[in-house]
Amino acid sequence: MTKKLNLSPASVRMWLECPYAFALDRVAKVPRTQRVITPQMHTGRAVHTVLEQIAKQPELSAEFAESSLERTFSWDAYADRAEAEVAFQTARERLATWLVTPYGREAGQLLAVEKMLRSPERDGLVLSGRPDLVRIYPDDTIEVVDHKSGLCTPSAEELKGEPQAAIYRILAEVHWPGYPNYRVTFSYLATGTTVPVQFGREEVEAWWEFILDVAERIRKARAQVEGDLHLEEAFEPQPGARCARCMFRKVCTFRSV
Repeated sequence: MTKKLNLSPASVRMWLECPYAFALDRVAKVPRTQRVITPQMHTGRAVHTVLEQIAKQPELSAEFAESSLERTFSWDAYADRAEAEVAFQTARERLATWLVTPYGREAGQLLAVEKMLRSPERDGLVLSGRPDLVRIYPDDTIEVVDHKSGLCTPSAEELKGEPQAAIYRILAEVHWPGYPNYRVTFSYLATGTTVPVQFGREEVEAWWEFILDVAERIRKARAQVEGDLHLEEAFEPQPGARCARCMFRKVCTFRSV
């Protein structure tokens, strides 16, 4: 019997970048106190929390966004007050840019806000994800919207190669089947730009097969660990540029200095 495995966009990407980081997260279960949560992550979470609250409001209000940010922002998460002030200003700027062109509030019906979506089990694999929001438009297009607070703005082709776009596309059809069009749109708050991504039927199935293969490799690595193989032998470390932003760099002895 195939052991069930739940994979999210973040966990698939972590495996692809560094299987050892995946193992520290999902197998060794390194406690939160030993993980490195960067200031950028705290800032991004604050912005997303405010956008989630705004999405549930009938009208846009800059005053509501500002007061919500002040309530939400984790001042104690930063090394000092000066660093926190810079981060708060960054979050404020991201929200101000979005309020000028508030993507995700167009015509149509709001279906979900920060709702956990899961696929049915397929060959022991369950996909899950929590998109920022899902809308249906008058032309019967289902759109998943994901806000990004960082500076990088990839192309649509680059995003089609990312697990997040593919998994969100899969989950949209699972939860709202039978629609003629599905779209995943990434909203980049630093620039106010959006990048829509669409997948054909063959591309969706190819992603399913790819992630099923990832799941099988993870199961085999876990079985090796259960058979007393060292964690780093079953889940091979991939030191490199990613190490500088890895949340496990305090505990990983293979990190790139």
